[in-house]
Amino acid sequence: MRSTCHVVSHDGWIARTIRQALPSDTAWDLVRHDGLAPTRDLGDNDALWIDPGLLIAQNAWLESLGRLPMTLMAPPADCLGGLGESLLGRRVMVACAGEVRQWRHPPAGLGDRPWSQIAGGRVPAFRAARRTLSQLRQDLAEAPDDARIQISRHIDDIDQEWRVVVLGGRAVASSGYCRHIGSDDHDIITVFDGASFDPNLRAPAEETAVHAAALGGMDAVCIDLAFPASSSPNRAPELMHPFVLEVNPAWCCSPYDYGQAGMAGFLAAIAAGRRPGGTHLAGAAPYNPDPWMADQFRNRYRSYWGKA
Repeated sequence: MRSTCHVVSHDGWIARTIRQALPSDTAWDLVRHDGLAPTRDLGDNDALWIDPGLLIAQNAWLESLGRLPMTLMAPPADCLGGLGESLLGRRVMVACAGEVRQWRHPPAGLGDRPWSQIAGGRVPAFRAARRTLSQLRQDLAEAPDDARIQISRHIDDIDQEWRVVVLGGRAVASSGYCRHIGSDDHDIITVFDGASFDPNLRAPAEETAVHAAALGGMDAVCIDLAFPASSSPNRAPELMHPFVLEVNPAWCCSPYDYGQAGMAGFLAAIAAGRRPGGTHLAGAAPYNPDPWMADQFRNRYRSYWGKA
């Protein structure tokens, strides 16, 4: 039985990377859409990979036609907060932009230049970055009061970052995706640039990701993890302890070097995130875009509203 996965993205490499990893006899059909207009030919049972901003625009268009929006499942925006600092390696908190703008001093445990980003999303005007409190308040000047901002202390001396796809309580795909090669936060080399990764780190990455997903009641997710330099080769296995960086639904995560079996697992996780009729994954709820994202992307297909 064949299955179809639609990939809706301005970036052609997403579909291309998935397609190249699948065997010639795959049961998956991939259909790529450029996202410049609403996607009209989605079957009720088709899997869907889509950029969250395009999903917001797509659902606004559907609502303009009097149709139900598409339901994709996602972990809560504040899901990291429930994992604890032993898994996170740092303090992570979520606060609304209106609250952050009133801060006179940063909360304890975040450091002088914590990372800040929208919890569970992105907008062009507020990229994930390290900011002082003054910079953070300035960059949130135009944000809606109820925009959810994730703030986390910086982790020093990261060596490797890995992504693990968790579905049904097990790791179905995993890959290293970047190496830190200098002291600067952006001095990295990615898997696409030929970065090599310690294969001994795969098992602890998968074990930690599965544990984090179970602890948070999350499924069909991609979990990004960071290994400090102390987890580098020649260390004892018990010292190869990664920290959880991010948790995102599989349906909007970039594919990496998963191999044939891993890419099939990644597609299965994407398919599991789409639940027509409102059937929910355990521990998940329908994706609820951040108000700032909704403001930024809702009108992208405005000229198509009301046109089937």
